[in-house]
Amino acid sequence: MTGTRARRAVITLAVIILAVFPLVSGNLYLQNLLIMTFLLAIGASGWNIMGGYAGYISLGNSAFIGLGAYTTGILAARQHVSPFAGCLAGGLVCALAAAVLSLVTRRTRGMYFVIVTFAALQLLGVVATTWSGLTGGSQGLALPLPTWSLSYQNWPFYYPLLGLLILTVAVSAVVRRSKLGLGLFAIADDEDKAAGLGLRTDVYKMIAFVFGGTFVGIAGGLYAYYVSFLNVAAVFDIVTSVLIVLAALLGGRGTLWGPVLGAFILEPLANFTSTGLGGADAGAIRLLLFGGLLGAVVLFLPRGVLPTVTRAWSRVQAGRPPRLPSSPRLPRPPRLPPPRRPHPRRRQPRRRWHRPQHPHPP
Repeated sequence: MTGTRARRAVITLAVIILAVFPLVSGNLYLQNLLIMTFLLAIGASGWNIMGGYAGYISLGNSAFIGLGAYTTGILAARQHVSPFAGCLAGGLVCALAAAVLSLVTRRTRGMYFVIVTFAALQLLGVVATTWSGLTGGSQGLALPLPTWSLSYQNWPFYYPLLGLLILTVAVSAVVRRSKLGLGLFAIADDEDKAAGLGLRTDVYKMIAFVFGGTFVGIAGGLYAYYVSFLNVAAVFDIVTSVLIVLAALLGGRGTLWGPVLGAFILEPLANFTSTGLGGADAGAIRLLLFGGLLGAVVLFLPRGVLPTVTRAWSRVQAGRPPRLPSSPRLPRPPRLPPPRRPHPRRRQPRRRWHRPQHPHPP
């Protein structure tokens, strides 16, 4: 079995296991853990389109979670719109916000882009806190409780998030193999050269930003209905942005399945720290822990887990001798001695001509 077939078989088996798990297990804790993992994986995959393919690292992606969550919550609480329809509206709002943010940051690169996206996250948090008449401010916003039977458990949240994750990865795969993906990789390699060749880099970056923000916004709307209560500090959280970036870097930035793998590795650790760390300094300790983990990944695993493991496996496969059970082992050819160098031709001494001496006549 080739590597591609083996990878497809593993992915198909994993999707089947995740789809069947709620039907065979009633463990609500594991269902909640998987729901939060799906949410992180969607955020990491959406971030990867801009941060992985184009090379623009953003620390403001949790702003899209907050926008999608508050759009869904406001429509559900004020206008009595179904949260499942409100999350789609949240995705549209996030797409518009991503387009505006892309216009604002079109001339920023590197650390300046990181700073602007972080400032946008903080600004939206301040606006949500100040506009208390619409968002509830620091008191929060309560959403309508689900009305379905408790026998369904978390299925109405589990399966939409799983389907959204599959859709996000599928769109990321299409982008990666399309002309848009080639343009984004060219921007990551050398944006000035790509622009010099006629590539409209601003348009490409805007499309990538809109794709990532839309899926994260829809996931934020589903998360709002799942928790049924919104707090500004919880959804516009820098720790969530750090987790999204860390999941993509840990799994493999710029790869298709790396952000998903990183989310499935990181979310159980985040859940453990949330339940295990208590006290007034728990938030600061978590931020310090994940910040240190982010620095360790950048220093010691710059390519991520998935590319590192794939590269090591390729080296193992390349170093393994081929199996030829039916062909006889041929003997080694004899080792020939090295060719002898010709000696330099010695210069013959010049002979002097002597006049023959004739004897005297008798």
